[in-house]
Amino acid sequence: MFWLYKKIASLVYLFSLFMGKVKALKGNRLWQGRLGLIPPSVPTHIWIHAASVGEVRVIGYLINYLKERKPDIKIHITTMTTTGFNTALRFYASPNVTFSYFPIDAKKAIKRTVDAIAPKILVIAETEIWPVLVDEMSQRGIPVVIINARMSPQAFRKYKLARNFFKKVLEKYDYFFFKTEQDFNRYLYFGIKRSKASIVGDMKFDAPLVKYSPEEIIQIKKEYILEKKTFLFVAGSTRPDEEAIMAKVFKRLLTEKIPITMVIAPRHLERMEEVKSLLDNSGLAYRMIDDPDNGARVVLVNRMGILNRLYAIANLSFVGGTLADIGGHNLLEPVWAKCPVVFGPSVYNVKEAADYIVKNKYGAMVNSEEKLFSVIKRVYSGKVIYNTKTENELEKSPTATIGEYLLKKLNDA
Repeated sequence: MFWLYKKIASLVYLFSLFMGKVKALKGNRLWQGRLGLIPPSVPTHIWIHAASVGEVRVIGYLINYLKERKPDIKIHITTMTTTGFNTALRFYASPNVTFSYFPIDAKKAIKRTVDAIAPKILVIAETEIWPVLVDEMSQRGIPVVIINARMSPQAFRKYKLARNFFKKVLEKYDYFFFKTEQDFNRYLYFGIKRSKASIVGDMKFDAPLVKYSPEEIIQIKKEYILEKKTFLFVAGSTRPDEEAIMAKVFKRLLTEKIPITMVIAPRHLERMEEVKSLLDNSGLAYRMIDDPDNGARVVLVNRMGILNRLYAIANLSFVGGTLADIGGHNLLEPVWAKCPVVFGPSVYNVKEAADYIVKNKYGAMVNSEEKLFSVIKRVYSGKVIYNTKTENELEKSPTATIGEYLLKKLNDA
């Protein structure tokens, strides 16, 4: 089956080469990365691949850990998405960190990319499985480590259809750091060795608490013109159909004379015109987060990097990808900002975080528009009071465990 995969990947590469080489030669970073035409860098200690924004934010804990203990460490970060790439640039830009888009998983693109990066170790975040890349690393004797490893029940069912294929790929990995025992057991089905795996927990739980003074909270509210004495509800990382639900719930709350301001931050900013159109059709006035106050109670976030600050000033939050069947985004971000959070039932990508939130009463699951309306109303009236996080409960940090392993690997290389 591997030969068939390589054949298809090569065809994708050839088609992409025809489409994108001119753009790559003109400096388009997306096509440079996809085709493996990135500029050579100095030999890299660790290449970290993080597909999108969520993974990019999580690897930051590991990057900080490694830098603190090895200040001269050279790291290369690849991402699949533009939002992930821009997030990586914004948070991790420094002289010893380089960036590119992930290459097409075809021999020529992979070989050129590995030659340019020249890593001693490849670290892959969460569920990314790239057969040609892993095969190339294995042939070169470069260790491949997967961190925050997970496999959802949905993915497991799909991978089972090609068990032998994935077994041959996964046996080329050097080590696995798993989120949960359930994830570990699903990988065991594909024959990984127990001696090459550890269950260390979810790195997302390593995030530091966001601490703002009362004066800073006031300043943030002024900055975004949200200082009015209304109940502030922040819907973050929303997906298609979820904004429509938010709009319906918001209108019902206004009908019941509940003074509420709702902030909507779509997961993908390229959908902004779609969200605006939806609000127009709903008859709801709105403004953009950086626009002057126009009296609107709906505020749209059209830039990256401020959602954490918005959670910190909110009375209640919602995290998207959960009412839409996406599997959920980072449910812990508002928790770490000391903001109660609600989310839908689609949490197969973030089940541990969802269970953690419900167990500690940091928020709740809502499975319908009616339930969401009820929870917001009850929180506003004080009939429901959720806990807020005050300290990190972890006894042992997943990030520290992974970081120590990687530093030892580098010393042994």
